[in-house]
Amino acid sequence: MDNTASQFDLLRQLRALIAQRNEAAEAFEIFKQDAVLAPTTELGEGGVSSDDAAAVAAEEVDTFKAQTEGLLVSATDDEVLAAYQQTEGGVGDLAAEALRDEMRRRNLDE
Repeated sequence: MDNTASQFDLLRQLRALIAQRNEAAEAFEIFKQDAVLAPTTELGEGGVSSDDAAAVAAEEVDTFKAQTEGLLVSATDDEVLAAYQQTEGGVGDLAAEALRDEMRRRNLDE
């Protein structure tokens, strides 16, 4: 099946994945703060330990990585180049960095 996503959609989808990852990371940070501020000696029924939270966070990182790789691998060379050109290419722009890494992997010129 051919990839029919437009070049704009590649960048939009990549930015959406990054936003989801950031939200998950923020939620995990809030959980860690709450766990430090209100430690319990017993977890009780339905309690979640910091080890459980760390495992969930690691799983989400793996999921994000797999989704990002799948999105980039399914894109054509032209789509990757066009999406990168829509960014400012700056350091700290995770979408631009992911696209730049994919361009390097494919030996594409900017």
